[in-house]
Amino acid sequence: MVGMVSTFYEITRKIIVRRLSFIGLKTSPHCRYVVLEGQVRISTKLTLFFVAVMAVFCALAVASFLQLRHVSRDYDALLNTSVRDMDRARVVQVEFKMQVQEWKDILLRGHNPEDLLKYTRQFHNESETVASETAALAREVADPETRDLLQQFLRAHQAMNQKYEQAYAVYVNGDADFKAADRIVRGQDRAPTTLFDRIVQRLDARLRAAIEIQEASARRQATAAIAMAGGLLGLICTLGLLTVRSVLKRLRSLRAISDRIAHADLEGLAIPISGKDEIGQFGDSMRGIYSAIEELLKLAGAATVSESAQELANR
Repeated sequence: MVGMVSTFYEITRKIIVRRLSFIGLKTSPHCRYVVLEGQVRISTKLTLFFVAVMAVFCALAVASFLQLRHVSRDYDALLNTSVRDMDRARVVQVEFKMQVQEWKDILLRGHNPEDLLKYTRQFHNESETVASETAALAREVADPETRDLLQQFLRAHQAMNQKYEQAYAVYVNGDADFKAADRIVRGQDRAPTTLFDRIVQRLDARLRAAIEIQEASARRQATAAIAMAGGLLGLICTLGLLTVRSVLKRLRSLRAISDRIAHADLEGLAIPISGKDEIGQFGDSMRGIYSAIEELLKLAGAATVSESAQELANR
């Protein structure tokens, strides 16, 4: 009887040693997520951790997309207002300078009838273009101060054109007397030129301010996105670290208990490992093995006492 008990005890010990080896493999840091210690299966924790990571990355992707769309919309608005107004003002400024140049060409080359007709037509075309483009810009520009400057330019431009028409009549009727014509229009382009320089400077300042506001907004949004991403990733890393520490702590406790059972150190042994996960299930199995070993030891002790008593009686 004692021999059978010893044999069964040895087999049980070997089984426990093999299970310890198995547990040693499972204590690698590949185990990740924890919600409640021992209340959720490790496989479920891993799945939940993976889902959480994917949810965070999806949230970051959606946030980045929305931020990019918002920035793109703001830049589109900037292009359709301040940048557009600035480009149109530059075009009008160039057209105005070309009109003044056409007048100079009339004075210098108008003694030739063909040249006079050519440059006169070009002068009037440039004048009409400047007036129409300036009026269109004045209707669409949002800044009241710029709109007022454009209206002033239109009036100054109209007054300049009247002087040019007077000088043109003197030039044509005076046998191409460019000196007499030039005396009439001398300095007439200075006021509209100064006004349009102020218009361009005003639009340029507004454009720079709008760009600075847009860049500041983009920086704020980028900072918020980085902070959100850092917070979410930090939360997941913290939960992952707590999970790993919890799992490893329970595995170390389980291994220490298994070592005591393997060395038959059962005195005062307690197995506080519990839970619904794999570690808790193994703890339940360990308690069953421990109970079986205790029962075997009791049977072995009783059998030993019985044999000893029988031997003494036979003597």
